[in-house]
Amino acid sequence: MKVTNYSLDMHKHLLASWAASSAASQSGFRFRVEVGKELLLLASSGNNTSNEGFIEYIKEIKTFKDHKDFDNWHSKTIKMMRTDGPGFKKILEKINKTKKKKLDKKDYSYGVAAKLLNVYLKVFFLDDFESDFASFIHPPIDRLLLVELLEKESEIFNFDPELFKHTGLIGEKKIPNWTKINSEEYNEIIKLIRKFIESKNLTGLWRIEYAWKGHQ
Repeated sequence: MKVTNYSLDMHKHLLASWAASSAASQSGFRFRVEVGKELLLLASSGNNTSNEGFIEYIKEIKTFKDHKDFDNWHSKTIKMMRTDGPGFKKILEKINKTKKKKLDKKDYSYGVAAKLLNVYLKVFFLDDFESDFASFIHPPIDRLLLVELLEKESEIFNFDPELFKHTGLIGEKKIPNWTKINSEEYNEIIKLIRKFIESKNLTGLWRIEYAWKGHQ
């Protein structure tokens, strides 16, 4: 890449890829920034696309008119990011080169893929967060956020064990294990966040991050 071809979109893309990879990598599925970016590039088709192609793909969300459009796009995108095709298998081989305990697809959970995508979108579109479409973007889900929501807003975030049977509730606080959740459990958390934001007569799911303590 030449400096004359280095656009603002590319600058945001590389920063967002670094931030997302650093945030989503965790003990059960540890990966380098390079690998995180490759996982993101599977998003549009399940096969590696170019950086430029990926940027154009995520810009589709600027055209969305309600959260259902975004939710459907998000679900489709996570499915592509976790597709067990040649692109993903190549990435998994790269990860396992340095692992004593080999990882497989089940270690790359819906929750991990969602955090990777959500942090990326948060960083890439940060200067658009006053726009209507940005209010649909899902916040990153992790333990710090879930614990704080249970403590601060337990009337809504009193996680029902019946709705989280796949992974169960963990820890003293009895919260969902974000590193293991499936699509149904993830969507249940987003539904609770949306319910809470709407109960305050607000818009923008990003507002829920008032409860995230990671910056401390």
